[in-house]
Amino acid sequence: MSCISKKWGFGGIFVIAVLCLAVAAWAFEPIPIEEYKKWPNNWGKWGPDDEIGTLNYNTPEKIVEAARLVKKGKIIPVSWRAEYFKYPLWGNRVGIERFMNWSGADVMANPKPGLTYTDEIIKVESHGMSHVDPLGHLWYGDKMYNGYPVAKYIKHDQGMLKNNANAYLPHSAGRGVLLDVARYKGVDYLGDKYLITAEELDAVAKWENVEIKPGDAVLIRTGFMKHWAKIVQQGRRWRATEDGEPGPGCDFIEWAQEKKIGLVGADNIAVEHIVPVEKECNEKYKVPLIPLHVAVLQMLGVPMQEILDLDALSEDCAQDGVYEFFYVWPPLNFWNAAGGLISPVAIK
Repeated sequence: MSCISKKWGFGGIFVIAVLCLAVAAWAFEPIPIEEYKKWPNNWGKWGPDDEIGTLNYNTPEKIVEAARLVKKGKIIPVSWRAEYFKYPLWGNRVGIERFMNWSGADVMANPKPGLTYTDEIIKVESHGMSHVDPLGHLWYGDKMYNGYPVAKYIKHDQGMLKNNANAYLPHSAGRGVLLDVARYKGVDYLGDKYLITAEELDAVAKWENVEIKPGDAVLIRTGFMKHWAKIVQQGRRWRATEDGEPGPGCDFIEWAQEKKIGLVGADNIAVEHIVPVEKECNEKYKVPLIPLHVAVLQMLGVPMQEILDLDALSEDCAQDGVYEFFYVWPPLNFWNAAGGLISPVAIK
């Protein structure tokens, strides 16, 4: 402190301290606590120790029932293929990197090659490929879903002690439903600013002749990933707050609560429509960006799956007219994970 005070003076230090506090306050709580606590929420609904939120609707009986949906024995992967710089990412997140510990050339350089093995080191952000957001991934104020204090349960050295992705493991299978909005509209891609309304989701379900039931994994197809993967491979980075993405808006909050869905997933980066946030939504919830993440994750406890690939599933469902399936999506059993890497499959 003495060295800093000599260089900047106490007045300068005071100004810097005030600025730091102001930035921290803005970043930590951009809306008053009394506002976000008015939002619809499921805190306490399944008891004070709950960490899985609406997956509680996906009961063992429902999982057994969902398994009976398997008729063809066909497994359809719905994860996006993880390759270096081959798909869009949010913000400063980086894509996957791989390092082989031995290559064939390494082995053959040995004058007497014998028994050898190889494996690899994989480096990836836990939200940098197909993944599920745990209920502690995002919050306003000082508490995440179900009232757990973030200061107590999110640690640099220990990870996310409550509401982590590992909590989902015993509940990571059930009935899945594809709401193919892009096919319903007759397009490959809905467009960067396309807002999917709750009314439209109901219309798609009716068009597909499928019913949304409590505990369902609702997967929404927009065409975003395939469209933007082509652009990214040409050297253009996706810019979230400028380009935006198609997805559901704020009326999805009440829709999800009414339908009692188990989780929501999409073939995009954040599930939800990003920009511009609807005026009514902003006035009601006072959130200038990704309001569904706050309302759905933090308040309702609905897991969100992102960066899915729903094209093959779309084709299969269109061919047989069946938009329901057994959906299996266990997260990587990583220590107190703040993001759940998944390689989900639909089984029909």
